[in-house]
Amino acid sequence: MHRLRERAADLARRARIDFDLDAVDPDRAGAVLLLGYPDRLAARRRLGQFQLRSGSGAWLPDDDPLADEAFVVAADLDGRRDRARIRLAAAVDADDVIAAFGPEISERRTVAWDADRDDLVESVERRLGAIQLGLRTGRPDAGSETTAALMAQVRATELQALRWSDGARQLRERVEFLHRTLGDPWPDWSTQALAATVDDWLAPYLPGATGRGDLERLDLVTVLRSQLPWEVGSELDDLAPRDLELPGGRSVAIDYSGDQPDAFVRVQDLFGVTVHPTAGGQPIRLHLLSPADRPIQVTADLPGFWAGSWSEVRKDMAGRYPKHQWPTDPATADPKRMKDR
Repeated sequence: MHRLRERAADLARRARIDFDLDAVDPDRAGAVLLLGYPDRLAARRRLGQFQLRSGSGAWLPDDDPLADEAFVVAADLDGRRDRARIRLAAAVDADDVIAAFGPEISERRTVAWDADRDDLVESVERRLGAIQLGLRTGRPDAGSETTAALMAQVRATELQALRWSDGARQLRERVEFLHRTLGDPWPDWSTQALAATVDDWLAPYLPGATGRGDLERLDLVTVLRSQLPWEVGSELDDLAPRDLELPGGRSVAIDYSGDQPDAFVRVQDLFGVTVHPTAGGQPIRLHLLSPADRPIQVTADLPGFWAGSWSEVRKDMAGRYPKHQWPTDPATADPKRMKDR
């Protein structure tokens, strides 16, 4: 320390300046070094491991007092260029870095889906060369960039980022069925087609959206129906009805998710039906059920079933469910008169 004082005093005399070593703040050493070695600023990646502005690596022993500092100025480096040993350094505050390099610091804003939060996140990153000076995250503001990020997530999840109600799912399946069966003008609402066109049919409904909650609150029935021309939408219930109306007054849902429409019906509810029900010109596949809703048979030809295997089914049902009526000619039976005994 004595030699340092003598050396400092000698330099002060040569420069003809007043200099008091006792007045020097050692915590400002990094800020001073930064002026002389601006390219030697390094940011900690993990304990003892640093990255220089150029992107090269540098290191200190884990037990070095500077090993856990956020930023250091490496005045002396030794060893490999991509992983140099720091021989002499001083810590420097982030505020000093910003003050020294303000115009050179870049700020990058991104809006993207965060897998951990399962929501849209805005990230604002400040960088100086290869060094990240700071990262701030939060909820994004509404705008075109935010909407675009939401659309990207809907595409990436193949529409699963949306909340599909039973009604929305069935509407989509009905239209898909008619597209497969009848073609134009019924639109292609397959996952691939809808995902590829979200900017057209979905984005207009999200002008103020900022995150997942806005996607989940969408009324997809309204959104999808708005994509159908009026003359097409008015035919939907006739060509692909939601429910199969039964002679006795009941109705059952029609499932359009398979290769052809399906309906699960108690066979007694079909008494009096002489023509096989259809949707979009295709026979509805009837899954015939017992009074206990157990499967009996599957048919796409109800008149053929009545005329064929019904006699054997009738014997079995009469033995299992004797309190129910099992007519020999169900096609002409009145379901409203077929009351349990």
